Amino acid sequence: MLSWIAKPFIWAHYSPGVQKIFLTLDTIIASINKNIAVIGLMLGVLITAINVFCRYLTGLFPDSIHISLTWAEEIARYCFLWSALFGAAYGFRKGVHISVTMLLEQFPPKIAKGCMIAIHTLNSLFLAFMTYTGIVVCYDNYRLGYMSEALHNVPLWIFLLCLPFAFFGATYRSIEKIYEVSWMEANQVIKNTEDEIIHDSVIKD
Repeated sequence: MLSWIAKPFIWAHYSPGVQKIFLTLDTIIASINKNIAVIGLMLGVLITAINVFCRYLTGLFPDSIHISLTWAEEIARYCFLWSALFGAAYGFRKGVHISVTMLLEQFPPKIAKGCMIAIHTLNSLFLAFMTYTGIVVCYDNYRLGYMSEALHNVPLWIFLLCLPFAFFGATYRSIEKIYEVSWMEANQVIKNTEDEIIHDSVIKD
């Protein structure tokens, strides 16, 4: 029974065509996560700096200049939110989230591998739940017709789309980790995890 279930996974693992599809998907998702994280952070900092400068000018010349970007604070907040969530999703691919392997190192390799698969499975379930919750939040805001406080003509749910999209990307990455660990030799699992953390903390792409 188990061998019958495993057949499609074995075929997919050794199929160059399937591997090429997943490699392309991996590149697309990584690019989206990384670019949104960088652009969101850049825009958030830029908008905040411009608004601070405008208020500084207003303070210097209160009688002649009254400049303040009323929308800047809210937009900057959402920029940082998008940057943080998509950056976190990208972190799953790079393996840079906090991970303590000291306890797992004491286990026999097969048990350590099973624990790693269980950890990634729990992560995937949690992230999938957060994806669903993000969709519900966006739908509720759409149904209730909530609008942005600063940009009154922009629906709030548009800004909140970062929730389902970012968590979906993180879910995919976590499931990808289950796949990687499943095919890895048991005695290489912990070493590979530690090497990945060290490598991607030093080498950037």
